[in-house]
Order: sequence, then C-alpha cells, then structure tokens
Amino acid sequence: MVVLNDYICLTRLIKQAILMKTTSHAIILDDQKIVAFSFALLLKRECGIELVQSFSQGSEFLQFLRAFGKQELFVFLDYYLPNENGLSLLTEIRRINGDAKVIFLTGATAPAVISSILQYRPEAVLSKSCELSEVFACFEAIKKKELYICSEFERILSTYDKKIKTFTPREIEVLQYFSEGYSVAETASRTFLSPHTVVAHRRKMMAKAACQTIGQMLKYAREHNLI
Repeated sequence: MVVLNDYICLTRLIKQAILMKTTSHAIILDDQKIVAFSFALLLKRECGIELVQSFSQGSEFLQFLRAFGKQELFVFLDYYLPNENGLSLLTEIRRINGDAKVIFLTGATAPAVISSILQYRPEAVLSKSCELSEVFACFEAIKKKELYICSEFERILSTYDKKIKTFTPREIEVLQYFSEGYSVAETASRTFLSPHTVVAHRRKMMAKAACQTIGQMLKYAREHNLI
C-alpha cells in the first residue's frame, strides 16, 4: 500500500510538472503552509504567473523539480526549514535545473544569515514583509540578470558588522544537529558524513567564531540566528 501510494504521488507530481511546462511557472518551498498558499495566490493574481506549485517538505519539492526537468523556473525558497536550511538545497536545485531562478523569500533578519545567503549567489533575496512593488522589481531585475536585494535587507546589511562570521550550509546543518543534542557519531549518520568530517566541520566553525567549546559555539549561533 505504501509503495502504491508513493507511485500515485509521484505520478501526480509528474503530471503537474508536465502541465507547468506550458506556461510561466514557479514553485515555493516554505514549511508555513498558509504563507506558501497566500504567496502562490499573489504570484498568480498580481504577477501573471499562471501556474504555481507550493511545498512544505524538501523531499516532495525536489521530487517535483526532478520531474519538471531543465526548464526556466522561478524557485521561491525559505531559509528556515525543518531539519535543514534553504542553503543546503541550493546546490541540489542548481544541479537538477541550471535554468532555475532561485529567490530566497524569508523571514530571517539576522545580518549573518542574509550575508550567508548572498555568498551562494541566488537571483534575489526578499523579506516576507516586503511590499508587492518589490516583488515586481525582483522579476524585472532577474530579467536583466541583476541581483535583487529588497530594501529591508539592504538596510540590515548596511549596518552589518563584518566581524560576524558566515558559515557554509553544511556547517550550519551540522551545527543544527549539535544544537538538538546529537553526538558526533549520530550527526555523521544523519548527514551521511564520516565522524572525522563532522569533527573537522566543528573545529572550523569554532575557529571562525573564536570559540573554545561547542557550548560557546551554539551560543554564538543562536545570538546571530544562524540556527
């Protein structure tokens, strides 16, 4: 029964992907379903994007993306997701579809987080509290192949203390597991890394933040909203 349900689900996703290829299209990944639903309606009604698919789980999101194929696509991605962050998906999105235009739509306001996002060169970063006019401006900038940063994030970055370090998606993923109390071995198992690699990530993060213990490292990460 589980196998049959998985097959039905995959078939449905593939049919949706095929349909979306016929017109302008976008997909949204946000674990807050009401946010994703509301933004999907906005894209349809105000931005002229006829077909929009929203997801709350990264696995379903990637499954759809693979079925969709290498077609131009707007991808709206949150930073904070259950058990991961949006940056950890960015490389996989680009591997699957190099024509995807990745736009971070996030409630994150920490300068360190915004700076980390920009290091991975998305097409745009938008605050969930931005004006509709900035969504329009975002699409125009993407057409011109220009990076778009909403005014709220521009203001936040203008006061950014460069002494605050940024971390890679993998480092933040490892740090998230540590914050939940997992050991090195357990973290290695869940991230498909060797224990030696997990320890190396931990050592590198602690060096970046000038921390002597993992407790200090977690305190630093929480103070700067990295996890």
